[in-house]
Amino acid sequence: MTGTCHCGAVSVTVPQGPSYVNFCDCSLCAKTGGVWGYYETAELTIKGKTEGYRRADYAEPAVEIHFCPICGTTTHWITTEHFDGNRAGVNVRIFEPAELGGVEARFPDGRNWFGETTPEQRRPTGKLGVDAFL
Repeated sequence: MTGTCHCGAVSVTVPQGPSYVNFCDCSLCAKTGGVWGYYETAELTIKGKTEGYRRADYAEPAVEIHFCPICGTTTHWITTEHFDGNRAGVNVRIFEPAELGGVEARFPDGRNWFGETTPEQRRPTGKLGVDAFL
């Protein structure tokens, strides 16, 4: 699957659709507009130039958000040196909605989660195209 930013200058290719997506509402996800599908970093093929942003309100941010410097679309995130793992998140909003129909949609309470435990869910899990829409 390949998705693009709004202007088409950046594309992200993944080997398959995500097994689930998170509609996180933490301040970073809410303000960057991401709905995240998860992959190993090596599974992503990024074409085009992106800019990165690390949140300033955490001394050791776990992720760096990437976006197109032309149109501003958030495309993906990668982990920083402060996170032990080989994980990346792709903003599934860059894909065609029809490609994601039926994928499990989760709604973690990111505004009240600080990383120590599994986040609570704001609402029941649903399915893209049925209970949740991109």
